[in-house]
Amino acid sequence: MTSTTTVPAPATPCATPLQLNQGRAHYALGVLTLAYVFSIMDRQVLSLLVGPIQQALHVNDAWMGLLHGFTFAAFYSLAGLPIARALDRGNRRLIIMVGIGLWCLATAASGLASEFWHLLLARVGVAVGEAVLLPGAVSLISDLFVPHKRGRALGVFGAGGPIGVGGGLLATGLVLGYFSAHPLTLPLLGTLAPWQTTLMSIGLPGLIVLLLMAGVPEPRLNRATRTTPSAVASGVPLGEVLAFLRANRRTFVAIVIGMGCYNAAVYGGGAWVPSYLVREFGWTYAKAGTVMGLIMCVSSPLGVLGASWLGEYWRRRGVANGNLRVAICASIVLPLCVTPLLLAPSATLALPFLALSAALWVSLFGIGPALIVELAPAPMRGQFIALFTGVLNLLGVGIGPLAIGVITDYVLVDPAAIRYSILVVTLIACVLACPLLLCARHSFEHTARRAREWQRAELTPNR
Repeated sequence: MTSTTTVPAPATPCATPLQLNQGRAHYALGVLTLAYVFSIMDRQVLSLLVGPIQQALHVNDAWMGLLHGFTFAAFYSLAGLPIARALDRGNRRLIIMVGIGLWCLATAASGLASEFWHLLLARVGVAVGEAVLLPGAVSLISDLFVPHKRGRALGVFGAGGPIGVGGGLLATGLVLGYFSAHPLTLPLLGTLAPWQTTLMSIGLPGLIVLLLMAGVPEPRLNRATRTTPSAVASGVPLGEVLAFLRANRRTFVAIVIGMGCYNAAVYGGGAWVPSYLVREFGWTYAKAGTVMGLIMCVSSPLGVLGASWLGEYWRRRGVANGNLRVAICASIVLPLCVTPLLLAPSATLALPFLALSAALWVSLFGIGPALIVELAPAPMRGQFIALFTGVLNLLGVGIGPLAIGVITDYVLVDPAAIRYSILVVTLIACVLACPLLLCARHSFEHTARRAREWQRAELTPNR
């Protein structure tokens, strides 16, 4: 295996990081990370509202899995590629601002739902809005930071995910507990159920990030003064993106599908473990959210930053596929932590394994985008990130929570058996993920080298 210590800058002019004031680059990183925190909070809020929504709208676990998982994932994936092409061509800051506004308002609108299909439509809005953030943010960060600082910056951005998970659970638990004791009455709307008020309270504060985004630099606007407008906006034709994907399909298929399987365990567990704590140990959803949120606020950032550090450490030691090695290790270790979590005879014994599982659930939040940045030519990154997140959401968010709900309702036919449904999905997902990720080891460096050396003429010789 040929080794490399650092990833040189891509050959294309548009890939060269703009020499910005470092303060502005770090401000952008901070705002984008905050946006990621709010996006995950809005995505995860339903985890603690399963019981109240089921009682109010009379739906079972399978339907909640469809709402919480598959509906979100399907529309996130459908919207991802056209949004990513716009991001690869246009003003990423403006597009991200539109996405933030859409998902925040859609989350708040969920609180006005009186029928199941109202919630379904609102989740579509959340999905389309959030499909903007990850490809846009990764593309911006890759332009704002030089290659030897890019991995760490993406790790910091990735830490926004677990902070959003933990902060979302904590905030949702506290807000749900407060409004359960103090119902809110509004003019025209009357008295709202606690779950409705919680959705509105979690969704609306994210609009603050819209104001902060106005100060985020867009390097393309500065480059436009040095290049023609058509050169800046033309983007890479879809045919060239597909040609690069076909030429390196072994690497991309193994990593994207493997990471997608791993995410089925991550999002399945994240969506249903609060219900497991309620059904198995008699907790309230407010207590489950508060305790689980506090644990995840501590262990999850350590998990994602530790994984990013380990990947960089291996790369500095000459392991070209260091980030991929971290993903392989995570797929092996996760079942070893989730199994005792779900089979523990008491909450006291379960909580230490919950902390370990939480760290592993989010450990690849920074590693995953970093892998795609390594493997995709710079002008195509937005579209490859969209493909990556689209498949991850279909397999992870879409299948994980839904599969657990279906197994509980139609195989085990017992809501109290939710622990076994989570365990089955986790084991199957990791058993599939590990060998797929191992298959990418030998072709990884070849694909990364082609991405660094990519030129448009290489894939379009007849133009």
